[in-house]
Amino acid sequence: MRVIDIEDITDAMGDQTAFVLRCEEVYRNKISSAAARILRSSELRPIVCLTGPSGSGKTTTAMRLRTYLENMGVNVALVSMDNFFLPLHKRPPEATDWESPYCVDREALADCILRLAEGEAVDTPVYDFIAGDVGGSRVLQGGKDCIVIAEGIHMLNPLILDLLHDAYIGVYVAPRTRIITRDDRIVHPEQLRVARRMIRDLIGRGHSLRDTIERSQSVDAGELNYIQPNKGNASIHIDSFHDYEPCILAKYLRELPEFHEQLDDAFIETHGLTDLMRVVNSVPPLTTPYVPKNSLVREFVGGSIYQY
Repeated sequence: MRVIDIEDITDAMGDQTAFVLRCEEVYRNKISSAAARILRSSELRPIVCLTGPSGSGKTTTAMRLRTYLENMGVNVALVSMDNFFLPLHKRPPEATDWESPYCVDREALADCILRLAEGEAVDTPVYDFIAGDVGGSRVLQGGKDCIVIAEGIHMLNPLILDLLHDAYIGVYVAPRTRIITRDDRIVHPEQLRVARRMIRDLIGRGHSLRDTIERSQSVDAGELNYIQPNKGNASIHIDSFHDYEPCILAKYLRELPEFHEQLDDAFIETHGLTDLMRVVNSVPPLTTPYVPKNSLVREFVGGSIYQY
């Protein structure tokens, strides 16, 4: 596991633009390396099964991989597992919560992926999470020598992989870097993912900060039950942490009235986020305008060129 000291982050903030660009170059190199491995195996394994826990940045990573491969002249189809959730009234008894793989129409998802890899055009569902039902459809086009990138929290689960006939390569995306605080405490990646989701879900989904934190318990349980056990099915692992992101997350959180109104010390301590909040309240805020529009960090703070 990689570890970074909060003092190193603070020192690097002396030149914010250089710091951001250096971190973005590191992540671009990770995308480049992953793309090279995908291409080397694409003749026998044209399907990329990409996963990671909630708040990992897997959606932006999938889109960045698609863009990188397309710029090399590769035909790419991108499939989101989220569009294959079963309507609420069709879910089996095993689908006990939204984190369960039994919430997904796995046969339809696998059929779509395999047909795209064969070059077919496939009419795919668009899921409406508010209604809890399929809300429309759109056509995805496969093609000659097509690489299919399928992303979602269960894409490395054997319940799906076993339907893909070993024609896949697995990619696991998650922040892995630990932050050492000034008093030698460790901020773990799952805490960082909560901070990411707090901003994203308030801006994009209308969830309060407290709601996001309280829901993190069930999200973490779903990760332990359904995602982490399948990490071994990935041959490519990508650490999605950007060294400058504590500073930009701190800026956005500290500017929110809800941050000061809703998150008292007792609530934060109860949910195990005291060390994270000390970091948020102590690092210099990132104000540079040079965070690229395709940055993974923008999946959570907004302003991305990608639509989520």
